[in-house]
Formats: sequence, structure tokens, C-alpha cells
Amino acid sequence: MEGPRPLHEHELTDLVRFLSTHLRPQQPWSIADEYPIAIHDSNLNNVRVIKDQNGTFLSAAVMKPLIIKTPVGVFKAAAIGSVVTNPDHRNQGFSRQVLEDCLTAAQQHGCDFAILWTNLYDFYRKLGFELAGTEVCLEVPQNFKCADVPRLRFMNSNKVDADAILRLYAQHTTGSVRTVDEVRRFLQIPNSRVFTAWDEQNRLQAYAIEGKGADLDGYIHEWGGGVSKLLPLIRYATQERKRALNIIAPAHSENLIRQLQAAGGREHRGVLGMIKLLNTPHFLSKIKRYIRSTGAQDVVLEAREGQYYIGHKEQIFRTDLESDLVRLIFGPLKASQLTALDPETMDVFEKLFPISMWVWGWDSV
Repeated sequence: MEGPRPLHEHELTDLVRFLSTHLRPQQPWSIADEYPIAIHDSNLNNVRVIKDQNGTFLSAAVMKPLIIKTPVGVFKAAAIGSVVTNPDHRNQGFSRQVLEDCLTAAQQHGCDFAILWTNLYDFYRKLGFELAGTEVCLEVPQNFKCADVPRLRFMNSNKVDADAILRLYAQHTTGSVRTVDEVRRFLQIPNSRVFTAWDEQNRLQAYAIEGKGADLDGYIHEWGGGVSKLLPLIRYATQERKRALNIIAPAHSENLIRQLQAAGGREHRGVLGMIKLLNTPHFLSKIKRYIRSTGAQDVVLEAREGQYYIGHKEQIFRTDLESDLVRLIFGPLKASQLTALDPETMDVFEKLFPISMWVWGWDSV
């Protein structure tokens, strides 16, 4: 057996075939078409593989470092996915090995935390991941009602200027830092529908992306632009698709959520993904810097000798579960759910947390 180790350049084609065979067996495209940034020759050092003595792939996982801007500060995150082991070689610990090596690589990159998307919660909890973050999904009915915007023109086409998309995307308060070349490649992901709204001067006013390869069919997972322009665009998308659509949004997008609810959108609140801290002291130093910037004083957030201390003034809650810290800072845990803290302490923490942090659909691996 060889590995876990990084992927060599000459192995990329065979890896894509291995991943596509086991993860996308019914699709006419390759998995690299769905993840054009993560499964790419520029990211080889962040892919981990195990091969047998004959050079056949047994297991693999992909990690992509992301720089994420937030109102709290800038974080470096490791998005992890495309984890698979050949069915003939499962239950031998190979998936765990490639995942642990991905996490080691992420730590070497200086990542603050790792994030992944899965329904295998128990498996990933054994590796230290926990369900965290907040996500709002709203199902909007076909032909829902909203105010019209005069002389707004709509399109359903991926033939869109990537610079124009990037300009609107950059207006979000939280999300990964992207280049125009990355956006250009995202726009070519198969089985995606790119809906756009333009004004009379042919300036992009809003965009909405539904679908991503084999995933997110019926879900608008990327969007940008002012709410007044975005709502009629979403209505146009439902008419084009002749179906209700789901819009995924961060919880801090309060205006959009409120207006979609008023238009009959049914809300479901969930979590962003599974998160694991990778450099807890460095991560907490960023969080404490944010706390100081708010003017809050006497807040305790410490990690010492396997214990986590959370509190305010003399009211200190101690836990040996990192998941408590993760779910408090990213959500959905409330301070009042941790322990019977006094009202002042709970009020301080519930004003600070959860922080506004979001990873958009194009960034999933």
C-alpha cells in the first residue's frame, strides 16, 4: 500500500476517473467539471490518495483552502469533500487516513478550521467535526408575487461576464475571496442554470445560480444583487423552471428572508455544515479581537489543557467538548443552552454570537 500522500500531476486523469466512477457513475460529465477549482492541477498538493501495490486507487479525499472574509475578520478555512474508498476495500480505515492527512495539510496551510458537507454525522464526529453554522432555506412557490422593477431584462444563460458576477458577489459581507478566473470556471459547471437581471444600460443588477452538477437541483445556492432586483429575478427563475425553487441563504440576510416569507416562502432553518477547529489558539485570538472591537469587556474564551473556558466576569462555564465552543461561535447553540449562566452573561454572549460566517455553494467540494 502507498499513502496517504499528495497526488502527483501525472495521476490527475486517473484520479478523476476513479472519483467519477464511484461518486458520479450516472453522469455524462466528470467530477472535475463539477469542482473545477478543487479537482485541478493547481490543487494537487491538497488532494490525498492511497494506492495499492499495483498502483490502483483505493481511497481519496480533496481539500481546498479558502480565504473567507467576514465582519469579524478574515479566516482561512479548509473545505473538504469528494471522500471515497473503493467498495472492495472499505472498513479498513482508508477514508479516515486520507481525511486525517487532509487535516494535517490544512494545518500546515495555517487554516483556522475545516468544513465539510455530509450526512455521515457519526463518522465525522469521531474525527472531531460537529454540525455548526446557520443556514436558512426558503421554498418559494412558482409565480410568487413581488414588486416589479421597470425595464429590468432577464436571461437564463451562462454566457455572462465573469467580472460582472464578481462585482456583485464582492458586495456580500461574508464569503470566500475569489478571482475572475475562478468565477469564469464556476459558470461552466454542468447542470447549472445561471439567471441574471440587467438594466437599460446593460449593467448586471442581480444573479441567481441553481444547480451544481449532480447536486443542488432546484436550489438557488449562489445569488447577488439588491433584494428589490433579486426578487423579480427569482420569480423569473421559477417561471423558467416551471416549479417552486428553494433559496439557500445565510441567517444574516434578514431583508431577503423577510420578503420571501411575506411572498409565501416556507422557511426551514438548518446548519451550514460540519466544522472542526484546526488551530484553536489562533482562531480564538481572532474572535477575541472581534469581541474587543465591539466594546464588550471581561469576556472569557480560553482553551487550556483540553478544557474550554467560556464566560463573562465571574460566570465561567468549563467544558471538555470543543463542539460546545464551535456551536456557540458559529451557531446554532445559544449561550442559554450551555448552562444556567446569569442573565447578564447570556445577554453578552447572545449579542456576540453566532458570528456571520458563510460558505457559498460554489465553494463546496
